[in-house]
Amino acid sequence: MCMLMIEIIIFRSVFFSGNGVLKYFGLLLFVYILVYIVFLIRRVLFSKPNIALEADHVISMKNRRYDASQIECIYINYRRIGLKMYGKRLVPTDLCFYFKRDQETAGVEAVHEWAARNDKEIKYKFFQTLA
Repeated sequence: MCMLMIEIIIFRSVFFSGNGVLKYFGLLLFVYILVYIVFLIRRVLFSKPNIALEADHVISMKNRRYDASQIECIYINYRRIGLKMYGKRLVPTDLCFYFKRDQETAGVEAVHEWAARNDKEIKYKFFQTLA
């Protein structure tokens, strides 16, 4: 929402400004933010998050394999679940997921089983993601 407000402000200042250099810079910034907003909307509406908890590793949404030894703990914040890696302060977005309402109970139970099997601590707290 905030980015849309910035977009409107830049649009107004670019097309009503008389300065040539400022106008081109504003136009470039306007296009960049517009492309970013379109990318975010496409990502939210058309991507199907999929993560696999295997016996001793995790396959993320970007099809990257993370061994259980690379994962420090599991964060749960309401419906959102994140797998924090050793040495990192933020949870990578491809290791952050949530379950649909009808699959939430079974999914959280599977996460608890995976954590117990791989000796990982589960923390119920707010966490930030790294884009």
